[in-house]
Amino acid sequence: MKKIFGRFAAVLCAAGITFSSYTISASAEERTCPSGLPFDKAGTFIEKMAEPVADGTNTPSLSAVVFCGDETLYTGFFGEADRENHIPADENTVYEWGSISKTMIWVSAMQLWEQGRLNLDADIRTYLPDDFFQHLSYDDPITMTNLMNHEGGWCETTYSIGVTDENNILTLEEALRLTEPAQTYRPGEVAAYSNWGAALAAYVVERVSGMDYCDYVHKNILEPLGMEHTAVSASHRDNEWVWEQRGKLKSYKFNVFTQTYDSLGNRMSYITLYPSGSVTGTIGDLAKYAQAFVDDNAPLFKNKETQDKLFSGSVFYGGTDIPSHSYGFAAAEYAVRTFGHNGATVSCISYMLFDRESKLGVVALTNEPEGNYVYNEMPAWIFGKLSPDKYSDGNSEPCRLDGYYLLSRSNASGLLKFYSYLTAVPAKNLEGISRIGDNLYQLSDGETAMLIGGKTYSDGRKGLNLGTSELIPEKMYIVKLCALTAFFMLAAASVFILLIKLKMKRANKLQHYTGIGIITAGQAAKIVSVIAVAALTSFAAMEETYGLPETLGAPAGIVQIVCMAVCVLAALVSVYVLLARKPAKWDKFRYIFNIAGNALTVFVIAYFEMYKFWGC
Repeated sequence: MKKIFGRFAAVLCAAGITFSSYTISASAEERTCPSGLPFDKAGTFIEKMAEPVADGTNTPSLSAVVFCGDETLYTGFFGEADRENHIPADENTVYEWGSISKTMIWVSAMQLWEQGRLNLDADIRTYLPDDFFQHLSYDDPITMTNLMNHEGGWCETTYSIGVTDENNILTLEEALRLTEPAQTYRPGEVAAYSNWGAALAAYVVERVSGMDYCDYVHKNILEPLGMEHTAVSASHRDNEWVWEQRGKLKSYKFNVFTQTYDSLGNRMSYITLYPSGSVTGTIGDLAKYAQAFVDDNAPLFKNKETQDKLFSGSVFYGGTDIPSHSYGFAAAEYAVRTFGHNGATVSCISYMLFDRESKLGVVALTNEPEGNYVYNEMPAWIFGKLSPDKYSDGNSEPCRLDGYYLLSRSNASGLLKFYSYLTAVPAKNLEGISRIGDNLYQLSDGETAMLIGGKTYSDGRKGLNLGTSELIPEKMYIVKLCALTAFFMLAAASVFILLIKLKMKRANKLQHYTGIGIITAGQAAKIVSVIAVAALTSFAAMEETYGLPETLGAPAGIVQIVCMAVCVLAALVSVYVLLARKPAKWDKFRYIFNIAGNALTVFVIAYFEMYKFWGC
């Protein structure tokens, strides 16, 4: 069961929704966390997590704060922000907060709603320039609530949302227009975590407030909370102190082969959709920000009711009143209900989680971009474990799943669509899921559990809601995967065929037959097509730019179109020869195989949209 639990946790991490829930108790003698950990021991779990990075001179850094209301229970700094120059982590170390940045978009939207200037349920097109969208698939309204729930219909962008040269930073509007992805889901139907959709919400904030988004956040969030060591813009230059401190931070990746940390350098990249992930600052400022959400005075709003609405839940598990998401904040069940957000950039990982009832919270930052231990191991230490029986209706029964599921947060359209099929989740990896209520499921090892929502789509398929991402059943997945596999195998076979032809030609033994030229071109096209796919895959893995460079995407798409055309011609030539020339028996097999191979290649390129370099 632990193995199954681990597999599913990995799915949740890939979806970007690794959150849970928590609680706290207090007695006259000793105040304790929901987990039973005494307040004065609140830092022990952080110190335990920091053991692998406590060597200081040769490990990355970890900074963390545990608080209860405005009281700081623990502050800890471990390791080095720059191990080459022996710069230890301290209160002046700044880290990139990644997707925690998005919560400032949602706070801004709620502030404008509170002022009556923004209708959360109105079509956002009423706030945008005419013809702003170029790739919508549905005429349905798209609301700010949809964007807060990541239900606008967009998922991952194909093209880069980051640049490595500060001079190439675009305005928010320019970046949104340049990287607009295809709308792959009907608004309001599927949760698919979207950086683009979140940045779009920030642009709505700009349009409604009449202020640059960065300026708005400084005036309405940072200044009221006294967050003097936080930058918001893509360049970090809206706070020169932060910009200078960010230049001192390096990031590190653990090498499993050498069992040491490899330096990734400064890794300064600039996120053009900056509201979605560019906020950078100290652990102290992050703690101030998190503490505001458990403060009954609601310092970021005029009325406490607005803050209460922010955490009242906007997406719920199945037919229950248990929130899985709340107006942009992740909701999770541990021993108590918690809210928060985590984040990850190419340089850092961030974590923010709090229980509004007990006012207990924890924030953490590290310069190890693969340091998932921060949000995998931290919650239960403070907030306790969710009991498997807490939400059960008493009629728990195993949930029998079959087939394969695709994550809604993926490249569902365009050049990298094929990638989502390589990361599909087989039903066997979801063993251990039980139904415990109306469209409510849980994965449990007998001692603790995590909740999962059931979901029925408009086409009748039944999926699983993981909060800001969903597992959607994929029909005929094996057939499609086999076709994709055959596509690569045909290219490999074509290499051998062309080598044999070349060798025979040099030996003057190559037999010429009708259509040999175009058929050979078709074989070469298969190889070129796979090379183009390999190039896209390798460039997509270049983390610093968060996607493909457009200068590569368009040529790759055009190459695929040419390859399709050549394969179609090669197939048509073979059909003509079979029908008009009536070749000998063994020659027939050559032409039939050629037709099948080219047809399969064209199908794969077309179905997986390897040619589609626009609107993705």
